[in-house]
Amino acid sequence: MSTPTLDTIASEQLDLQLSVVEDRLAHDYTAVSSSSVHNLVQRERSRFADARIHVFVPILVERAVRATLAAPAKHRRD
Repeated sequence: MSTPTLDTIASEQLDLQLSVVEDRLAHDYTAVSSSSVHNLVQRERSRFADARIHVFVPILVERAVRATLAAPAKHRRD
C-alpha cells in the first residue's frame, strides 16, 4: 500500500470539489442534461490542467460554465 502524496490528496480534493460544482450546476440548470453539464465542467477543468495552484480552479470552472450556460443557445459550444 502506498502512502498518499500531497499531489494525490490535492487531486482527490479537486475531484470532490468539482463534483460538488457539477451537482450545483445540474441543479440550477435543469433544462441542460447532466451529461452536458459534466462535459462543460471537464472542458473548463482541462484549461487549468497545467496550473501550479489549484485552489481557485473550482470557482473559475463554475463561473466559466455558468457564463456558457447563460449565453444564448446559438452562441454556446456544449
